[in-house]
This record gives sequence, structure tokens and C-alpha cells, in this order.
Amino acid sequence: MFDHTASMFEGFRARLKKLKKKTYEERFGSFFDENRACFEDMLQYVKGREDIETAAAEVANIFAENVFAEYATGGKLPGGLKVDLSLYMIYFIFPSILKLSDPNSAILCDAIRDEWRARTDNPDMSYTTYEELHGAFQEKLFGLF
Repeated sequence: MFDHTASMFEGFRARLKKLKKKTYEERFGSFFDENRACFEDMLQYVKGREDIETAAAEVANIFAENVFAEYATGGKLPGGLKVDLSLYMIYFIFPSILKLSDPNSAILCDAIRDEWRARTDNPDMSYTTYEELHGAFQEKLFGLF
């Protein structure tokens, strides 16, 4: 189930490279268009279950399992890869789920965030919307890069 979640990460390094406001707009737009159906399937699964929290946790577990199966070695992600994948989720995965404006979007994001926090030992990871991220760009993200 949701086997195509790992394919969302194909080319993730290229999407993160040299992010500026305009390139983020373009890359996010293409990412969202390519993966919208998968995010809708996830939300439909959550919506179709009686216990929404449990369903969201199941989706989050499957999502993380698929990503770890693709990128982890011995069940662990190397430090730099862990950071890159986490950033990719913050810039692309979470904003895409929230962009769908489904009543269960935040519940699903919370479940994925919590699962990712536990698997990567990163209790501070969080997420935000596309609009908030996009607004944080000057020419470059936060004017730093």
C-alpha cells in the first residue's frame, strides 16, 4: 500500500539544490502535480476509517517504511542524508498535504512528523504550509543561501 511514496523522493537532492523563491515555486508546482494523487489516496484512506488518528499513524508508518527501505542502511539513515530527506519533507511533502485543504491534512502531517521524529531521533522537526515557506524566501531562503 502506498508503494509509490518512495518515488516521491526521486531526485530530491536536485529539487533542494540552490532553492530561490522562483525555483521553489516551479519545483513545488511540478512536485505537487506529480504526486497529488498519492497524497489524495493517503487522505482518502484516513477519511475512510473510523479511527482517523490510527489510520493516519498507519499511513505515516507505511510512508516512513518505504522511505527507509529505499535510503536507509541497516535501518538507519546516515546523518547528511537524514537532514536532506527531512528538509525535503519540510519543503515538499508537508506543504503538499496541507495544500489539499482536507480536514484531515493536519492530522496526517502530525502523524508523519511524529513517525519521522521517532525514526530519525529529531524531536524538533516540524512542518509548515507552502505559503509560509514561500513567504520566508527573499531572493534566497531566509536571505542566507
